[in-house]
Amino acid sequence: MGSVAVSGDRRRLWRSRWAAIGAAVAVTLGGGGIFVANAASSVPSSVVTIDPVRILDTRDPVNVGLPGPFVSAVSQKLQVTGAAVPTGATGVLLNVTVVGPTANGFLSIRPGDATGAASTSSLNFNAGQTVPNSVQVGLPTAGANAGKIDITYDAYGQAGPTTEVLIDVVGYMIAGVGAVGPAGPTGATGATGATGATGPRGISAFDTLPALQTVTGEVYWLFNATAANQFNRFSVDFPAKGTRDLLSTEVEFGANAASGDASTACTGTFAAPTAPAGFVCLYIGTATNANAAFGNANQSQKRSGFSVDWVSPAAASTGISVSWAYTPPLVLVILTLEESAQQPADEIEVRP
Repeated sequence: MGSVAVSGDRRRLWRSRWAAIGAAVAVTLGGGGIFVANAASSVPSSVVTIDPVRILDTRDPVNVGLPGPFVSAVSQKLQVTGAAVPTGATGVLLNVTVVGPTANGFLSIRPGDATGAASTSSLNFNAGQTVPNSVQVGLPTAGANAGKIDITYDAYGQAGPTTEVLIDVVGYMIAGVGAVGPAGPTGATGATGATGATGPRGISAFDTLPALQTVTGEVYWLFNATAANQFNRFSVDFPAKGTRDLLSTEVEFGANAASGDASTACTGTFAAPTAPAGFVCLYIGTATNANAAFGNANQSQKRSGFSVDWVSPAAASTGISVSWAYTPPLVLVILTLEESAQQPADEIEVRP
């Protein structure tokens, strides 16, 4: 009976031991020797490295941080922030060393607000060894355990074994992310892509403007009048031919005190010029030393554009700014059969 009880305890002890070792190997090998423990998720943080500072040494007569040695399965809390690590740090980077453990076991470093028995390992060792490891662990930032870590030595379930523990801080984490770094070098230029399809031909002075589609523009004219009541003129060409000849009575100004050629047909503004079908409407923006402005059809090419006349009352600097709009009218042409056969369709125009 006794031997069976001992054998059962031994099997139970080995199962516990291998479960702990298995967990430790999964952590240390998977993380390249760096163990990360958190009681709760932390905010995104940046790492700040510092010169190593010893915050724990339980060996007599040093006794830095906490009294020692650590006893198996008994946790202790160690305050980390306040000196080398600023208050509010979200985590620390540590070098942790066990010295002279009296029994095989593992050391668990957890955030200070961790509760319950330690089930994860930061270091694994056998009796009498000195074993170091790098540990990264989160820190609580509020509550009674703010800025603390929880340290537990566990001799795989045995009560009583002890070990000395040394801890150096080599860095800490603070909430937030660092500034964006400089842009990297520009990569090599890629191969030139295939040439795209040729776009449609743009309108030219030899084309005819589409009927009922308004075209607009602006003119700024500035010069020095050499005599009082000097007559002045400038001309404007359409981007293409109108659908028929313009009459001077169809080149009108909108309501403007500087113009003697105002028409109720022109209802737009300088900023938003408009024109009814068959009209050129002119809108004065500014006029300096200019009055009695009139609009006219171009004298020789009446489908190509218009001109503006005005008088400078004084021998001085003269300026005028005009926006314009032209809406080519829709025209209808009636041809005889002979005329229709002789004239290309795109040159047919309507005569009023």
